[in-house]
Amino acid sequence: MKATFFLFALCAAAAAESVTLTSVKDSDVYSYLDSTVPTITTLNVNSSLGMAHSNHALVQFNLAALAIPAGEIGSAKLRIYSNLPQTGFNGGEIAIHRQGAAWTETGLRWNNIQPQEEVAAVAVNQSNVWVEVDVTALVAQWVAGTRSNYGFVLRPKVENVEGSAGVNIEFISREVASYAPQLIVTRAEPPALPPAVGISSQGGQIVIEWPVSGSSGWTLQETDDLSQGWTPSAATASQENGMWRVSHVPGASTKRFFRLNKP
Repeated sequence: MKATFFLFALCAAAAAESVTLTSVKDSDVYSYLDSTVPTITTLNVNSSLGMAHSNHALVQFNLAALAIPAGEIGSAKLRIYSNLPQTGFNGGEIAIHRQGAAWTETGLRWNNIQPQEEVAAVAVNQSNVWVEVDVTALVAQWVAGTRSNYGFVLRPKVENVEGSAGVNIEFISREVASYAPQLIVTRAEPPALPPAVGISSQGGQIVIEWPVSGSSGWTLQETDDLSQGWTPSAATASQENGMWRVSHVPGASTKRFFRLNKP
């Protein structure tokens, strides 16, 4: 019976991409007045002993239009712009938490801020700079629907501790479009594209060819039975006109499968 040969080549995902979202809601609350801060262009994060004069902030993004599935998210970074407070900048470490309940910008109160687990922390030691923090795991959960997206809580990492240094930091809110909080979501890098492979019959032999350029690390494998796995091809590849070329003499098997593989 005439031998039949099949060729398999690996595929790769679409090219990587990044999407930048700006916040759809953001605000801050001053504990002493139990209300939002009058200055709507800034988000204040402040610590105080006894929490009487503390400030916490909320930032939320709309992920509904994000065309990157949860399983394809390579990274997600929260970017917020540090501003110089009128009352004096006092840098320190800011903790980013998952917000645990729905909220609105109007009528926001202190008890509406419900920080859940800490997502990340970042030291803010300068004003008038972008501050960036990785929030990939939580954003992937939001996109997958395993967590409800109520946004982020920004609060001092250490607060209401006797002897600890106070923090007083401001960030720019969404009302200043060019400095509004950002969420940058990047698709994971796809695997390397495999070389294009050709197969033909010449003089009673099966000839397999693929380009030398871009084929580093790829090796030819073969098998008679896909259920038994793949083995490296014993055939020796030679170069000809910029192509790797393998000539295979059909044996007793009625079929043989080939593929290029890269560990």
